[in-house]
Amino acid sequence: MPYDQELRIAKEAAEKAGEIQLSHLHKLLHIENKSDSSPVTQVDKLCEETIRDLLRKHFPADGFLGEETGFDPGTSGRKWIVDPLDGTRPYIHGIPTYSALIALEDGKDLVVGCMNLPAMRETYWAGKGSGAFLNNSPVHVSKTTDLSAIMGSGFGHLEKNGTPEAAQLLRVMQAWDYSYGFMDAFTYGCIAAGKIDVSVNLLDKPWDCAAAAAIVREAGGRFSDIAGRDSIYSGSCVLSNGVVHDAVLEYFSVCS
Repeated sequence: MPYDQELRIAKEAAEKAGEIQLSHLHKLLHIENKSDSSPVTQVDKLCEETIRDLLRKHFPADGFLGEETGFDPGTSGRKWIVDPLDGTRPYIHGIPTYSALIALEDGKDLVVGCMNLPAMRETYWAGKGSGAFLNNSPVHVSKTTDLSAIMGSGFGHLEKNGTPEAAQLLRVMQAWDYSYGFMDAFTYGCIAAGKIDVSVNLLDKPWDCAAAAAIVREAGGRFSDIAGRDSIYSGSCVLSNGVVHDAVLEYFSVCS
């Protein structure tokens, strides 16, 4: 299997972070606000340190981009992209959709993705060319073809209130049969597993969507930003079953 060792270590690191998250749940002593007003806890920092140390032990030349510690370019041309505690707000309040997210970017290609949701006992993972899995079972995106019949998720319009992107997101949400929100990486896992057909997020950072992009693609789906670009760095994220992707992007064509 291509990237077999990298995937194995990514899963191990995500599982270790998940164990830390569970062991510290409801025991937080200090919560800070970052410059963007998002919360950060000692668990975020401890999880990132644990993941980074394990990845550096096995792949010392690789770069590292972590939400809490920033970017180290490395020398290999590869880069690990990590959100050590995705869903810090849910974690603080005991909502079980928090996770540890790890992806490997080789050049410009996302080749490994792992999303561990410890409270839900779910780990989504994928290596390039090897399919996508939930725990040890293969998963595949849905086959929905009708935009008006799909289930979707997409928030972020609240933070971007008044922008053309927010207005268009509300329009596309009105075309959906039902819209889920706030579920963090669990939403993306549901897309890979065929439970939800599309998700639009206007405020995703690379560490939020990199692992999901790798997994959803291996599950047969598609990833892009709202302009249709194959990039995790533009600030927006559309993940879908692939079939309805262009219909969703069409709503945002007026924003470019």
